[in-house]
Amino acid sequence: MRARPILSILMLCLSAPVHGYEQATHARMTIEAFHASLFADERSASLTKSLGLDTYAPLGDAATYFEMSDGLDSLSAFVRNSKKYEQDMSARFGVKALDAPILTWLVFGAIREDDNPSEDPPTPQDVTPGLKRPLNHFYDPYRNSALDVQGLFLVDTEVQKNPDWALGSFDAFTDPNRPEKTRRNHFTVMDAREAMFRALTLRGAVGGNLIDISGGLDAATKQAWRQAYWATTLRAVGDVLHLNQDMAQPQHTRNEPHSGRLCLNDKTCLAGHTSVYEKYVNMRALQAASFDAGLPSNVPIVMQARELSFGGYPVPSFGKYTDYWSTTPGDRATQGKGLADYSNRGFFTAGKNLGSSEYPSPSSNTSDYQVRTVIPVRWDGTPTADNAPSHVYYGSVRDQLQDASTPDVPLTSFGMWDQFLQAKSAAPDYTLNRINYDAMADLLLPRAVAYSAGLINFFFRGRIEIALPDEGVFALADHGVTKGFTKLRAKITNATASFVDAQNNPQPQRMNGGTFFAVIRYHTDKQYVDSLDTVVGTSPCDDFASVVNPAKLDASTQCRDGVEQIIVSKPFTGIALDAGGQALVEFDFQNSPIPYAMTDVILQIVYRGPLGSETDAVAVGTIDVSEPTYFTYHNATDYIHLGEHVYTRGEVDSNPQLLALVQPQYCVDYRQTPPHLVSSCLNQFKLDLAVSFGDLSNPIAQVEGLPNRRFVRVAWLTTADDGFNSPAKKAARGVSVMVRPHVDGDSARPSEKASLNQRGTCLPLDPFDIPARHSQMTVISPTQVGYRVDRLDKLRDVNGWFSTSCIVNGDDATPGTPDDRTIVMSPLVPMTDEVLPYPVNIMPAYLAAPGAIAAM
Repeated sequence: MRARPILSILMLCLSAPVHGYEQATHARMTIEAFHASLFADERSASLTKSLGLDTYAPLGDAATYFEMSDGLDSLSAFVRNSKKYEQDMSARFGVKALDAPILTWLVFGAIREDDNPSEDPPTPQDVTPGLKRPLNHFYDPYRNSALDVQGLFLVDTEVQKNPDWALGSFDAFTDPNRPEKTRRNHFTVMDAREAMFRALTLRGAVGGNLIDISGGLDAATKQAWRQAYWATTLRAVGDVLHLNQDMAQPQHTRNEPHSGRLCLNDKTCLAGHTSVYEKYVNMRALQAASFDAGLPSNVPIVMQARELSFGGYPVPSFGKYTDYWSTTPGDRATQGKGLADYSNRGFFTAGKNLGSSEYPSPSSNTSDYQVRTVIPVRWDGTPTADNAPSHVYYGSVRDQLQDASTPDVPLTSFGMWDQFLQAKSAAPDYTLNRINYDAMADLLLPRAVAYSAGLINFFFRGRIEIALPDEGVFALADHGVTKGFTKLRAKITNATASFVDAQNNPQPQRMNGGTFFAVIRYHTDKQYVDSLDTVVGTSPCDDFASVVNPAKLDASTQCRDGVEQIIVSKPFTGIALDAGGQALVEFDFQNSPIPYAMTDVILQIVYRGPLGSETDAVAVGTIDVSEPTYFTYHNATDYIHLGEHVYTRGEVDSNPQLLALVQPQYCVDYRQTPPHLVSSCLNQFKLDLAVSFGDLSNPIAQVEGLPNRRFVRVAWLTTADDGFNSPAKKAARGVSVMVRPHVDGDSARPSEKASLNQRGTCLPLDPFDIPARHSQMTVISPTQVGYRVDRLDKLRDVNGWFSTSCIVNGDDATPGTPDDRTIVMSPLVPMTDEVLPYPVNIMPAYLAAPGAIAAM
């Protein structure tokens, strides 16, 4: 009859907090982990840049995120907002969304993972009302079990192991890739992965297909969704970091609740004592002047807080998530290399101290320790009431990951004094006090930070490098015919680093059988017209202050839409890439061509599918590409080069001084008075052109019979230079153009040597060094943003980015000899075909149906 009241009491107390480290401590550890991860490793390619988050306000308003509470395989996601609670706590450590958006959302997640209806101190209500998250923060690697105490089922019948709760899987160790369909935690690894894919593509995994989830939305809402999904990704990863960090709190790995609720006396609480270790470490994390130990002791401690040590431990690089928890769950956990393995076997806890028989380690054999007798002082350094000694037990703590042991660690204390060295008991006992807690923190916190950094690196490990195909451009089009680029070609490389298993064997991250997408991100050029008469880069949009509003960088101007948009290719499947493997892939944009009216153009290649130990990972590569770059070639053979000037044929024919400059002189008929040009010399002619970045035998574009006073314009996307980054790398492309006079059959073939000589040479000659065109915002630092605008120029009153012309070489000048053609040549006639681009034949590889792949 007495069992029911006891179970009811236990239910009440287990409803109360049983959290791990306090929230401020988790915030500090997450901040340190971020700075130890690849996000802050300048020796490697910037992870922020690889993810495409090195832009202005990449996460939007720093408040909005999604909760995918209806399941991952669903279109439903509910808008949530960050709370003042986590905003204020993050700000205490100098973390603010405007300065460090990625870090801010990781910290938000690390804080909010402790949401609980009866938290102390009070927290915001979890997005799932009534969910007792902290009950799922325990994992005993020795038993391979969740929190397991009498009566727990009356509080919650679905308490999970910490790693299961973190991954969102059915069983993290035996079936890690099988989602927990009825999961109650909506901020798991699987949620983060799904949110990341949605942020990159606005596609979601629904019903086994990767479908568009944004149909019918306006551009601004789509941008807000992508930003909010990025915030969701990082918030969920922050929750996962919190869960792994709890494995560095031995009470969470030795099945010891510590809510400090319903205490029967000053020694006994049915749901465990408040964790003095957590309260003390939190005080040190905050550099506070005091803390309250909580029940049952309820002792206020006022003291000078010593700064915590977080760094110095190498970042692990395990090849699967669960290894960061335990590499050998079960009886062999004593040999494990996970964080839970280390804390379980290495340290005593308040309730399971020396003499406890539940765990083989630390040893309960007193002969395994060196015992030193000390005259204790209180935590604040003041002397105790008498000189009764305390006996400190020193032992070694084994680190299987480093294959080393830390000697001379004060693991527990024995004597009459309580844990605060303030009061004496009737009989001596084992207790943990400040000297023990300091030693624990010195060893556990750096490992918690390192393992968190390892998890960040592992989650974001999927890297794709993007390079130009051999033809030298990602996309190519005849600007006079099409309304955009319908195919994009790129060499992609699986650049994911190799990770290791528990035995330190490499675990290559192979991409095998997944799906690739190409994503173009851009801002609309609001002034663009096909003639290029108005476009960003021409007046009034030829200055950064007109293109962007310096006072509000995300606002629209008359030149540029402040909303970033994306265009996503059709999915591409059927390719496998080993680590380091490369392939040429062609992406189909026929249903939604990449427009010319673009500024701030970014190319991302996104992969979803198997990667190493995961069957459904996400990888991405990002590259800053040029804005549509225009190469315009004019047939200007109605002009003749002589000396440093150009002239019409009529001007030369009527001027004896100019005729004297003509080479060869037999093009001048001196038998007439005054002399005149020979009728077959220095005439205008049609042109045949071939354009290539390399081999002219396989040109990217060509035209036959370009008439005089007509031009061709080819548009392409290529690599951009490094913008404002120092040192800037010029990405100019050497373009070769083969120009010949067009021949319309044998009857029109020229017969005179003079005619052949004059008609066969154009000035200037290739190769042309054509720079990539820019209209791009660059984030130089969190507080410094630059915008670069390249100006277009006119040739014959036709706007273009890089324009050149073929004129008749009248004096056999050396190619490259300067002249005044850009000033002197007359404009083409408006409202006629002269001002329309002449049709160009584009290389079939940029027009044919995508699908051809070449493994490299």
